[in-house]
Amino acid sequence: MRQNKELQLIAASVVSESELSKGAKLQLIKFIQYEATDVQVKAILLDGKILTNIDEQTAEIINDRFAVSEAGGRVAKLRKTSMGMLGVNAGSVLWLAYRKIRSMKDACTKKCGTYEYNTSRRQHCIIQCRVAEAKAKLAAAQKAKNDSEVKKMKAKLAKANETLRKSTASFKSRGAQS
Repeated sequence: MRQNKELQLIAASVVSESELSKGAKLQLIKFIQYEATDVQVKAILLDGKILTNIDEQTAEIINDRFAVSEAGGRVAKLRKTSMGMLGVNAGSVLWLAYRKIRSMKDACTKKCGTYEYNTSRRQHCIIQCRVAEAKAKLAAAQKAKNDSEVKKMKAKLAKANETLRKSTASFKSRGAQS
C-alpha cells in the first residue's frame, strides 16, 4: 500500500505536464494513484517506465538513485528530503502550484527544472540563466538606445555576474564542474 502522498502528487503533476495523449495520462495517473508502490512511482519519475516485477535489490537501487541527483556527470547529494521540502499534504499542493506558476512566469525556473529538487546544481543553473537573460536585455536596450534602461541592465548584469562568480567559486572549491 502506498504511503507517500507527496510523491504521488509530484508524479501525477509530472504526468499531467507530459506530452502523452490524454488517455495515456489518465491511465498512468490512475495507476500512480491506486496501484503503484512508492518504488514504482520513483521509477516512473526517474526513467519514465513502469516496472512490474521489482525485487529487493532493484528497489534498493531505485531508492538510492532517487536519493541523489545526477547532473553533469557528478552525483550531488540532495540538500533536502521530500518531506522537508514539501511539508504536509497541503504544503505539497501549494509547492506544486507555486512551482507551476513560477515556471509559467520565469523561463529560468522552467529551464532548470520546474519540479526538480532545489539542489546547488539547480541553483547554479538558474544563476547562469539569469546572467544570460541580463545580457540579452542589455543588448536590446543598447540597440534601442535607451540610456536609462542600459544603465539599469548594466547594474543588473553586474549583480548577476557577481552571484555567478560566487556560485562558480563554490563549485570549484568542492571539486565540481559548473
